[in-house]
Amino acid sequence: MSDYENNGCFCLDELTDGKASLKRLTDDLKTEYPVFLEKRDSDSISELHITVKALQNEFSSLLHSLAEYDSGELYRTALKLFDGLKRFDYLGGGNYPALISALYSFSDMLLDKAGIDAKAAAHLMNRIKMGYFPTDEEHVRFIKQAINFPKTQVNILDPCCGEGLALKVFAENENAETYGIELDESRGHTAQKNLNNARLGSFFHSSVPFGRFHALFLNPPYLSCPGENGGRRMERAFLSDTLPLLMRGGLLVYIIPYHRADSSVCRTLATYYKNLSVFRFRAGEFKKYKQIVFFGIRTEKHAAERTAEKIERLCLTPENIPLIDTVPKGLYSLPVKETAVPYFKGSVFDVEELAEQLKASDSLDILFENSQLENRTRNPLLPLNLSQIGLVGASGLMNGLVDCEHPHVIKGRIVREKKQKNIPTDREGVTQISEVESNKIIFNILGWRESKPSCLTLG
Repeated sequence: MSDYENNGCFCLDELTDGKASLKRLTDDLKTEYPVFLEKRDSDSISELHITVKALQNEFSSLLHSLAEYDSGELYRTALKLFDGLKRFDYLGGGNYPALISALYSFSDMLLDKAGIDAKAAAHLMNRIKMGYFPTDEEHVRFIKQAINFPKTQVNILDPCCGEGLALKVFAENENAETYGIELDESRGHTAQKNLNNARLGSFFHSSVPFGRFHALFLNPPYLSCPGENGGRRMERAFLSDTLPLLMRGGLLVYIIPYHRADSSVCRTLATYYKNLSVFRFRAGEFKKYKQIVFFGIRTEKHAAERTAEKIERLCLTPENIPLIDTVPKGLYSLPVKETAVPYFKGSVFDVEELAEQLKASDSLDILFENSQLENRTRNPLLPLNLSQIGLVGASGLMNGLVDCEHPHVIKGRIVREKKQKNIPTDREGVTQISEVESNKIIFNILGWRESKPSCLTLG
């Protein structure tokens, strides 16, 4: 069974659901508008308004999925219908039959999982398997020119750092401590050479402290399957899960394809960040990955529904987004607040991380110090009773030279001893002889008497 058959693809799942929703909403509109034209009361107006609003939202979602599928013609058609829906005078003299006919025709044109051929499905899955779209050095420098770095040390995190090259360029010649996490082992080992701190494994299972980073350089995987990461899209998952890591006033640099700036992403950005701006990558890079970059300052949660809608509308027409090389210099400043990162652990523990932790820890010194206790004289807290003496002797801890007024050598050992025991079995006095085995502790003591060695055995 193919990967597609196992997991599907987000955009195909969304297009399949969108096609069904569009037909259902068009059916609702076909039923509701004659009632409205006849009655024109508050109830019919309300129902009509809800349906038209739902159609607009559905087209917004379809546009993102069509752009990801890379269907230019369908995307342009959907964009025209979306603009038409927004301008449609549904309370006045709008041509409902023409609109409904256009909606039905478009829904029939839409792709779904059942109608896609194997070649197109394989193409999508190959793009997902690639998944790694590093930011080129030129665009990193454009991004950097928008930022003022303080003289104090700053902490910068890239939770999906690849080989660490983008973050290295971003922090170059600055008083910055770089932190990266990478899922791919090979790229992760390369990142360990390029960054101050690089860890292996999944970011979502790593241990990273909250509120300790001045900047977040976030270029998440763009394509994924519904079966990955709990069924969440990677760009959404990284955006929401990295949110607590930024300190208040910290800067987010968020790089995604323009078509992944859906309502959920835009709502998160507008709700938790202020002074938002967005720029488009230059021609060559934009043609390959369709990337845009968001800047925003971490702030307290606030209501920003209109801002979210404005951003989403802008991202549906990327040609209207300004190019990254036009970003004003020093547009943002990182916080002037020094703070330590008390721990930073990946989900995969490797030799490099172990070496760093041992270097920063005094555990080895303590271990070696404790090992010296074996050579120290140790006295019991209380005098030993007979049973305890037997156990100590049997264990061999009493063996060796006893340096005292009369020096001697002691050796404890255990031997097996058999004894016969008479056990009465009845009233007539008949007995049974039983053989019992037991352990016997013997101490051999070698001392000096009248200048001659002598041996004493105690049992």
